[in-house]
Amino acid sequence: MIGASALFPPLDQRLKIPPRGGSARLQRKVCEANDAGSFEKAARLLRNLASLPISAKRVQLITERVGKALREEAQARTERFLARLAPQGMATRAALMVVSVDGGRVQTRQEDPREKWKEDKAGVVYDAWPCPEQPGIEYEGPPPKTRSVCATMESWECLGNRLSALANARGYGRALQRVCLGDGARAIRSLKDRCFSDAVFLLDWAHAVGPLHQIAQAAFGSGEKAESWHECQKDHLGQGRLSKILSEIGRLCRRAGPPPKHATENDSRRILANNLHDFKTNRAAMNYPAFRKNGWPLGSGIIESTIKQIGKRLKGTEKHWNLDGADKTLHVIAQLIADDGAWNDFWNRCPLARAA
Repeated sequence: MIGASALFPPLDQRLKIPPRGGSARLQRKVCEANDAGSFEKAARLLRNLASLPISAKRVQLITERVGKALREEAQARTERFLARLAPQGMATRAALMVVSVDGGRVQTRQEDPREKWKEDKAGVVYDAWPCPEQPGIEYEGPPPKTRSVCATMESWECLGNRLSALANARGYGRALQRVCLGDGARAIRSLKDRCFSDAVFLLDWAHAVGPLHQIAQAAFGSGEKAESWHECQKDHLGQGRLSKILSEIGRLCRRAGPPPKHATENDSRRILANNLHDFKTNRAAMNYPAFRKNGWPLGSGIIESTIKQIGKRLKGTEKHWNLDGADKTLHVIAQLIADDGAWNDFWNRCPLARAA
């Protein structure tokens, strides 16, 4: 059958029917069906609930076509930002803007088994109202208002550039307070220093408490002594007594002795030495009493839930991706799980209907 676009392109554009892939409405349904968890499940969902006879392969092709368009728009926005041509977003100034990044794992079709698992990277930007700590009330931090998401299979540098452009569009530079929240991984700290140098870095509470438990196990093994030590240091951490924690970890390091040159990562001496270094490096990022007083978030639950949502779609023992296909699908999923209206805006503009 000859498509309508071959005969009546002006009408096709008015009806938002792209040259390939079906109507905008169909393509949107196909992309949103990806929430089912795979191309096969999406096709079955569309057949059973929407009476759309569509194959898993066509679901994949449509998803990747839309993902490519989203990626091109993100790249164009990034290039405008880097060229200082992008205006600052948000007419009103946000009281608090939070940036957070993390990574996951995706199984790919690499010939070398050691290269099969590749890192997908995601970043979120959200605004919030600071909620300063109140006496006698357990601190929970401010809930997010509107979350924007970007994700890629490309480098951390690429993610940083795109997240910077996205944050700019959200009004990051005009916000009264700006924070970057995450774990202390080198790639994340490097991204923060390069792209969000004016933000205060907060080490996620769980990534500060977790190492304390690791230190206790390395120094005392399992048992009451380790638990008692851990609870004591956790209390110091919450009260901002970092000097006491550093002094105590240093004492344990001296007692255990320096790690041998070829010590494994599981060697207790290596664990103690590495954690002492990490606590010194992230000391300023663990000023939790001040963070609570400012009403800032202490947990990276927003980015972690984002990574889980992405993983629900991309991870699985039966899922093996080529890198480009995974990247395109990531762009679709990132738009779907955001709540900033970008997904609706994309389809209202429907750039695919103008594609050649």
